[in-house]
Amino acid sequence: MMRISKEFAEILGLLCAEGSHIVSFSSYWGKERGKLYYRNNKKSERIEFYNKDKKLLHHYADLLCKEFCMKTKVTKFGKINIGKREIMTKIITQTPLGHMRWRVPKAISLGTKAVKIAFLRGYFDGDGTAITCPRMFSTNRAGLRQVSQLLSSLNFKHTLQGPHYKEKRKPAYTIQISRKDKERFLNLIRPVSKKLGLRG
Repeated sequence: MMRISKEFAEILGLLCAEGSHIVSFSSYWGKERGKLYYRNNKKSERIEFYNKDKKLLHHYADLLCKEFCMKTKVTKFGKINIGKREIMTKIITQTPLGHMRWRVPKAISLGTKAVKIAFLRGYFDGDGTAITCPRMFSTNRAGLRQVSQLLSSLNFKHTLQGPHYKEKRKPAYTIQISRKDKERFLNLIRPVSKKLGLRG
């Protein structure tokens, strides 16, 4: 099992919350050296991160720069894309991405306290709120149970609640941190986003 940095752990937390791995195929006519050619089923691939909070987007971009020496731009739609195959492979090797597919990587669950905290910071910034008490959300029950195990390993009292049902939506689940542990959680995790009341 590879050891990972705190920066990579936080990147993975953010991507588990708000990331997607997009693979598409396209066919088209092109021209090269005056000759027409037909390209059939050309594969394109990217890892996409989306959030409404500009501060969090720029923080994510800074993490990518520190970890991978990768310079990125925030699109006008509030997205940051990774297209370099080497970086995508490093990420996907740790966990698949997507609302129902992500899992807490073993490198996180078996990692140091600092690595666990960094992952939780990323996930909480992506899919959490601090209104009344810290909570984290997902439709991915298996993934959220693994987040719950991380919290237990750091001695945070919490409950895993759900499923919660809304019309035309998948069942959702919530982790709620105990009110008694609210201050310790926020002081230890140190979330980046100022808009903690807004889910990205």
